[in-house]
Amino acid sequence: NNAVLFDKRKFIKEKFMYPKTSFFIYCFLIIGLFASCQPKDTFSWNAGFSAPKYYGATGPFVEYFYQGQSIAGASSGVGINPGWGITSGGYVGGDKYKPVPDSIAVKWICGVDRYSYEGGSKLPRNKMLELFKTKAIDSYGNQQEYSLIVAGMAPGGNVTIWMQGGTDSTEICKFKTENKGVWKENDAEYNKYITEHRTISEAFKESNLFWKIHGIPYSVWEKGEKEYDYDIVFCNEDELIKYDRRITGYTKDGSVISSNSDKTSFATLEWNKKFNARDINKKYKNKIPVHFFVQRSSKNNKQWCDAEIILPNNFEELFSKPYINLKTGNAEHYNRIIIGIEKENKKTPYLFGRIWVSGINKQDEIMRFRIAKFDTVSRKFLVSKYSLPKDFVFPKWEGREPIEFQELDYWQEK
Repeated sequence: NNAVLFDKRKFIKEKFMYPKTSFFIYCFLIIGLFASCQPKDTFSWNAGFSAPKYYGATGPFVEYFYQGQSIAGASSGVGINPGWGITSGGYVGGDKYKPVPDSIAVKWICGVDRYSYEGGSKLPRNKMLELFKTKAIDSYGNQQEYSLIVAGMAPGGNVTIWMQGGTDSTEICKFKTENKGVWKENDAEYNKYITEHRTISEAFKESNLFWKIHGIPYSVWEKGEKEYDYDIVFCNEDELIKYDRRITGYTKDGSVISSNSDKTSFATLEWNKKFNARDINKKYKNKIPVHFFVQRSSKNNKQWCDAEIILPNNFEELFSKPYINLKTGNAEHYNRIIIGIEKENKKTPYLFGRIWVSGINKQDEIMRFRIAKFDTVSRKFLVSKYSLPKDFVFPKWEGREPIEFQELDYWQEK
């Protein structure tokens, strides 16, 4: 009887006195069983695609494969140009957990020359597998899971593949696709639509101006652009507290450096201290811009002014060339691009500004520019927003078909 009583007490103790322990053991077994059912080396990731700003891709399609089987893809029925390396939305297919792909297929229609491109490539799977395992490090030093594999589609049939996690993006490989000819070249109705679209589309007019100023840098997407450690900062000779500002930089390959990203601080300097350039504490690795859009507005948003600033043809050469620090005798490199707006003259429909590059104990002026005020009476800009540096050379047009470029009204420094 004592033995039976002891067993009953043991049963009651295990059954009712330790319910939490039993629950956790049960959960642990379920998690272990679930994990053991997952295929080896699978990760949660999605497919994405990208195209350069102003050099868009129409009807982009990407599909990823592993051992001959389709595992993920993405497509869109419209044109995209979010910026090189920036992921655009579209239909995405595939399981949540997928193996790392070993090959890819892409196709799209180039928005510049209407060529249809199609092709594929093997992928460096071991490199990608290692990145999935080690994870990404964002700009704040935090570890992030890689969650996107992005296919960038550019003019000339050039493709770049990135893996993205949080704010970190790692280039995986580049390859070229086959030119399948002009899309619907002999379709009279479609050609008529394209002609009419170009006449009325504001987006095309904007791209048209960008092509006129910067051309189509085919070799940049094939070879890639060099990146530098630098920051972009802003200064205003008027009282800073009265104004907000927005700045966007565009690089040769259609990458976008905007003031709402973490690619630069876009810090505001005091006008009378702008020449005290110090080494930046945080390194922002970026390509060099060829074009800036700058907007300054009052806090009530009733007054604002815009500038489209075209940088000198040799700006990257000027920025990357080392200089001698006269105080130390050491060779240094510029680490800041400074955009400054001078004091406002209320009688004119514009203001002036300056672009400097700076480093330790060194600052050089690169160019002046004009920024147009928005007239609140006529509801328009009374002067052109575009500024060109002196001796600027417009590129030779390399597109498939001659384009009748719209007139570009601009101010140019003497």
